[in-house]
Order: sequence, then C-alpha cells, then structure tokens
Amino acid sequence: MGERGGRGRPTQEVRDAGRTTRSRAVVVTALRLFAERGYEATTMDDIAVAAGVSRSTLFRHFGSKDDILFSDQEQLLESVRRHLRASSGEDPRAAVCAAARMVFHGYVSDPDVALPRYRLVRANAALRDREIAMSARYQALFTQHLSHGHSDARRLLAAEALAAAVIAAHNHVLRSWLKNPGQDLPAGRLDEALAFVTEEMGRGLAEAGRPDPPRRDSTVLVAVYPADAPSGDVLARIHTALEAPGE
Repeated sequence: MGERGGRGRPTQEVRDAGRTTRSRAVVVTALRLFAERGYEATTMDDIAVAAGVSRSTLFRHFGSKDDILFSDQEQLLESVRRHLRASSGEDPRAAVCAAARMVFHGYVSDPDVALPRYRLVRANAALRDREIAMSARYQALFTQHLSHGHSDARRLLAAEALAAAVIAAHNHVLRSWLKNPGQDLPAGRLDEALAFVTEEMGRGLAEAGRPDPPRRDSTVLVAVYPADAPSGDVLARIHTALEAPGE
C-alpha cells in the first residue's frame, strides 16, 4: 500500500530507497577491496566489476573513490542542513546538539561502513584531509545557525567557539566507540559531553547577545588638603565626593 504511484510505477520514495540501497552496496564492496588490495591500488574499474555495475553507472553516481568513501557523509550533511533550517524558531544550542546527535547516529548505525572507513582514513593522510574538511563544513553550518545572522563580533566569536566545542565533543565520543566498537553504544556519554560544552560555552553565547551596560561618564576629582590632614579624614571625604550624584 502506498509503495507504487499511478499506473503501477514506483513512487519517488521507493526509487530513492532503491538508489540508497544500491549505493550502500557499492560502498561496502569498495571498502572490502580497499582493505584487501589497498586504497591506492584499487581502481574504479575494480570496484565496478566487483559491485556488478557498469563503469559508466559507477561514474554517474560517484566521481571518484573519495566520493564513494564519503558518499553517506554528503547525504548526512544535507540532512543536518535541513534540520537546522527547520529549527529556526527553537533554541539554537538545542538544535545544534540535536544535529550532532544525528551525525553520531549516522555513524554508529552502520558499523559495516563506519569501522573500515575509520581504519582506512587513519592510514591515509589525504583521506584524513577530506574528513577534516567535512568537519569544517559541519562547523560552518553550526556557527551560522548559532550566530542567527548577527554581525556583532562578540556574538560571532561565541557562536564559532560553541560550534567548535560541539564538534570536539562529538568527535571525542565517536572516536572512543570507533576504537572500541565492542563497548555499549556511548549515546549517554555524548549527551553528557554536549551538555558540558553547551553549559560552559553557551553562557558566552547568551551574554554576547546582551547589550552593553550603559557607561557612566568619567569624573575627574581634584582634592586639595593640608599636608597635616589625617589620612582617614582625607579618604572619607574622597569617598563621599565620589558617591555623590553628579549635577
């Protein structure tokens, strides 16, 4: 029911699900070849043959081996972008933390991809650069959402600092699972880490959005007393003069 459109054609949702399933099968096949033969030694032709697809089909969906390796990350990034766009009326800190949880669960829900990719990226400097670039794109999205389009320098700094802290908290917990996937899923530790950084760094974001307190006009006080005047009397009179309301 609801799975086919008019005239018996599959709906767009079904077609998208089919493409996602086929794409994941290509990714899993590529990861297996990378582990067996090495990343540099494996060609796109090798992947096409092993995955049972034509070379033209493979290049139509993936422009390079890097694109195969990080294809799910592009999809996840777009999901995060849509989530933040739909959360414009909510607390921006809560929306960004929810986005970080989306990314986290995107990794841990598919260990057959996440774990071999982690090992591969650790062994390849160029792939690490690609992963760092992806983290920077997430941080830019988070910063933009937290800053609310403000141009105030303090607000922008606080937003960027909090975005970086959220990314760091996410990566810290995720890496602990990637290094030891046999442990229980550390979702609770992620919540604790996010709560910690939003409490510490989020305070600065809230304060940065407040207007500066009004500045009092400077007052110059000149006091002239006899040289033998008692110091206590001089200090008391200066204190009284400073506390007096201006004219």
